Amino acid sequence: MSTLDDLCAPWLPPDDRITFQSLIIDAPRFILVAAMLSANSTCPDCRQPTHRIHGHDPRTLADLPWATAPIELRFIVRRFRCCPCTCRRKTFAARLPRVAPPYARTTTRLATTQANTGLALGGAAGARHLSRPGRPGGRNTLLRRVRSVSPPEGPAPEIIGLEDWAWRKGHRYGTIIVALEQGCPIDVLEDRAAETVATWLQAHPDVKIVARDRAAASAAGIRQGAPAATQGADRLHLLKTVAAALQEVFRAHHREIDQRNHLPHHEPPTQDADSVMVPPERPVAMTKAQPQIAHHRAKRVAEYAQARAFPQPGWTMKAISTPRGRHHRTIKKYLEASTFPERPPRRQPPSSLDPYKAYLLERWHTGYRSAKELYHEMQAQGLPGQYSIVAASGSRLRPPQGRLTRRRKPGSPAKIVAVDKPLTPSRAPWLIMRREDKLNDDAKQPRARLQAQEGAIAEAIALTQDFAALVRQRQPDQLETWLDRATASGLQAFKSLANGLRADDEAVKAGVPLMWSPGPVEGQINRLKMLKRQMYGRAGIGLRRQRGLLPT
Repeated sequence: MSTLDDLCAPWLPPDDRITFQSLIIDAPRFILVAAMLSANSTCPDCRQPTHRIHGHDPRTLADLPWATAPIELRFIVRRFRCCPCTCRRKTFAARLPRVAPPYARTTTRLATTQANTGLALGGAAGARHLSRPGRPGGRNTLLRRVRSVSPPEGPAPEIIGLEDWAWRKGHRYGTIIVALEQGCPIDVLEDRAAETVATWLQAHPDVKIVARDRAAASAAGIRQGAPAATQGADRLHLLKTVAAALQEVFRAHHREIDQRNHLPHHEPPTQDADSVMVPPERPVAMTKAQPQIAHHRAKRVAEYAQARAFPQPGWTMKAISTPRGRHHRTIKKYLEASTFPERPPRRQPPSSLDPYKAYLLERWHTGYRSAKELYHEMQAQGLPGQYSIVAASGSRLRPPQGRLTRRRKPGSPAKIVAVDKPLTPSRAPWLIMRREDKLNDDAKQPRARLQAQEGAIAEAIALTQDFAALVRQRQPDQLETWLDRATASGLQAFKSLANGLRADDEAVKAGVPLMWSPGPVEGQINRLKMLKRQMYGRAGIGLRRQRGLLPT
């Protein structure tokens, strides 16, 4: 038995008063019987020591498995009688503080394992993970363990980042607060109302600097809860705001941008003696939908003209839009636009054939025209698409009937046509705002085409690049001059941007040179979104706060 004592004693919970008695093998589990026969104990109510033994109590606890075999600990503890007559507790069982809390059915180390698993994986996934090595724990047990964990206490935060996060995008939002000096979240609020933010800041009076986005509710909450704190607007959000204004201008003039993407269809392609002529695209036939598209555009043009002719003073957007059956944001867009806002054309989605187009053109120019064999060659190189995309691409390369082409001379190099990504109103703003030293050769040419524009596009590009320069060079003293230029411009998008920046003037000027940025807050929001999706969106604020604040 001494050998069994030596084997099992090290695997008992860490308490010197516990002695091993026996090991019962009840496949597939092990039952470990131990006892804690202390001579005296302390009453949990009156805190008076006593040595009067009343009897013995059994206690059963689940413990960590041994080699995936479940372990059941059966403890024999003494029950003591409390001596003072005034104590309401007459008898009590001896406690096992280092093994398990009172009334628990699992050991502390198993509960800690369950809590860590629940923090990392959630309820259902954590229960599946624990069931494999033989550790007990259902999904509700794991979530209960997570809720019972106390968040770590640290020093009072002085520099924080504050942003909102989406419970459901466009419908409901919360607020996350991150200590920027430590880089860890310190609280997750249920909503983003100004009163909620102000209440939290009033409970943390040590906050001196708040880096935030440009949400109006956050700004109002900070002014109410911490009026002495310095607010700094995030530079990334400032650049996003000016990019959105530039994108609005590009959308209103998308036809001019499209003209820079392709040569006119009537312009003949170039050729030389050593290269094959690239066949022009076939003329697109009129489809049945095009007359309907033209009819809908004419209807929108008429609505635009009516909205512009309507007397605006004293009328709200909803009052103007309701009789016309249009949304008030559509009417607002019509009134703010200097010209009729055309809808951008639909862009072709990326194709799985794009990485292989150069090879296809090279083989095609050598006179190899079998789409089936070309498909098999590219499939051997890793083409994931079907034969139909190769056949469709080959049909577009075939010249129209009656048109003669010049074949390439044997031994001469094939001419490969590089296909550039077209400029779009959503892609062009970030191409303009990118730093000059970070532009590659493929991006310099379309950027130069954009900068060659005139009129409203040129003015919007100049304003955007100047704003990006003053933000990156940390020059808040140049902001007022830029705001005057934007207000004096004929671009409604930049006028609205200037008005919004003036309303948040102090935070914008403080945020441009501020060394602290809410960048870590964005990372914590991404982590919170991952946890939300991992829990299938069914977690309340309590569980979401626990998993968001505790390390997973």
